[in-house]
Amino acid sequence: MNVTRMPPQALVIAALILVQVLFGVNYVVSKEVVTHFPPLMWASTRIIISSLLLLGAALLLKRPHPKWTRKFFVPLIGFALLGTIINQASFLVGLKHTTATNSAVLNTLIPVFTLLIVTVRGEESTTPRKVAGFLSALVGVLFMRRVEEFSLGNTTFVGDLLMIVNCLSFGFFLALGKRFLERNDRLWTTIWMFIYGSFGLTALAIPDWSRFTFPAMTPLLAACAVFAIVGGTLGTYGLQNWALAYARSSHVALFIYIQPPIASALAWAWKGEAPTPRIVAASLLIFAGIYLVVGDRSASTAPVRIES
Repeated sequence: MNVTRMPPQALVIAALILVQVLFGVNYVVSKEVVTHFPPLMWASTRIIISSLLLLGAALLLKRPHPKWTRKFFVPLIGFALLGTIINQASFLVGLKHTTATNSAVLNTLIPVFTLLIVTVRGEESTTPRKVAGFLSALVGVLFMRRVEEFSLGNTTFVGDLLMIVNCLSFGFFLALGKRFLERNDRLWTTIWMFIYGSFGLTALAIPDWSRFTFPAMTPLLAACAVFAIVGGTLGTYGLQNWALAYARSSHVALFIYIQPPIASALAWAWKGEAPTPRIVAASLLIFAGIYLVVGDRSASTAPVRIES
């Protein structure tokens, strides 16, 4: 039995912030990719390529594989369903059947669902400071995302429902996957999640594959595709799964709320779109909320991690 010290909290927080930066950039570059590739087909393609790259890295590094037992492989089927197949398929298909405003607002449910799940399961305590932090961050995101433009109607009902399924699926993954990632190698866990996810997403994308004509790969399209795989898939899932083993599930989910400020900062840096007073005020609410939650020391912490 080996006892491994937890990494510094600053390193875990840095990883969670980097995940959101990569996601923020990925949204921009993926728009370019999905104009040439059907969404489900692209999701299938990038997961397959990512699986092969990670598998090659693990073999090259001679990373010891966990024991080939049902305790390792059976739970991964569920995590692949929650964290890749249901999550990505419902998001991509839902996005086609709802508005951008609705999808942005409904995605704020991920941290809410995660917090509810871990609280009901008794894995995390709820304190007034924690509740205030979540509410502050949630209000900030809704304000930035212009919640007043949200509309729930018959034309967007299916898309809205799928977006909620996407949020619930990812919330369950963050809540249920933490203990598994604590006990098992994160690299091999991510590899097998991707392998299982490849089969599921490819099956869903069969209609797209059957009628697809490969586009001309311009330098821009190729660069976007490479980033979506390396940064938007390998980087995000790898860092997120690593951080989830050392951070509370609700904290990992809460950092999703910094994606809008990051997107605004990127738009300012790249396109000269200066942030409006609304964006500044909303960003302050978001960061204040994250400070309140992450800085809450009233709940118990786990300074050591035991590996067997």
